[in-house]
Amino acid sequence: MEDEPPSSRFFGFLGRKRSEEVVLEQVLSREAYEEYRQLLMKARPEVDGSKLVIHLPEGKIELEKDSLKVRAKNRRVAEKILRNLHHYESPPSLWPAYGLSYSIKRKRRLIL
Repeated sequence: MEDEPPSSRFFGFLGRKRSEEVVLEQVLSREAYEEYRQLLMKARPEVDGSKLVIHLPEGKIELEKDSLKVRAKNRRVAEKILRNLHHYESPPSLWPAYGLSYSIKRKRRLIL
């Protein structure tokens, strides 16, 4: 690579594939679903029927009737999010220390 001109090294980076999103899925019982639902409601999730979605800075948590899915850019981050979910029981001021946050929904104002 040292023999190649700098411009060809730059174009080599463009051809590389970006790492795909990692999804960790956990199958839940009815009782586990109810416990996770109570826990995740503290983070103000987006609610779509029985599905809850929480957007985090480095990933996303999706809770459905039969499964819990954690989506992140790599496996290490996804495992960290899954490992730290129980910290939603602590006060919200401590959440950023564990990589968690509120899922803030913003509605656009309509100007007539």
